[in-house]
Amino acid sequence: MSTLEFVLVAHAIIVGLSVAEILRGISELIRADKVKISYRLLLIAMWTLILLLQIWWAIWSVGDHEVWTFLEFLLFLLPVGILYVIARLCFPLVLTGADLNDYYLRVSKVIWWLVAAIYASMALFLSPFVFGGIIPMVFTSQIVIAILAVIAGYVKSRSFQVFVIGAMLAQVFWRGLSQVVGN
Repeated sequence: MSTLEFVLVAHAIIVGLSVAEILRGISELIRADKVKISYRLLLIAMWTLILLLQIWWAIWSVGDHEVWTFLEFLLFLLPVGILYVIARLCFPLVLTGADLNDYYLRVSKVIWWLVAAIYASMALFLSPFVFGGIIPMVFTSQIVIAILAVIAGYVKSRSFQVFVIGAMLAQVFWRGLSQVVGN
């Protein structure tokens, strides 16, 4: 087994667990009775799922990266590790009778800080150290969203938080499209 295969297996395990968490939450939400929905939480869950799939798709670009240091390995796993924690936080353990708005308000600050950490880790660590360089527009969009996420953790305005989630989704779709048609 090559080093790359070893790294990709570890990455795939974390991505798989994260996707399973979100799909489990959605399926339990469908089965649960008397749940008060939080659209912000569901939008964050959707963003998490799409970003996980995008990151999994993008890992094929590291195919020529043959020599890995332990630090590069950790930096490579950092965003998906954070996304796993967000995936776990998207849904409470018991959904029947849950008020997801109250739950969201309880965990939102942590989720927003984790969102900021993902974007900062991708901009500052993953791109330069693992993918070999920074694309200025991508770097800028990631830093701006990281800053907006920190602010969203403190500002309880629904409209501002929905604006930030929209920016997050737009950035993910833009990056996904650029992976298909080129940077």
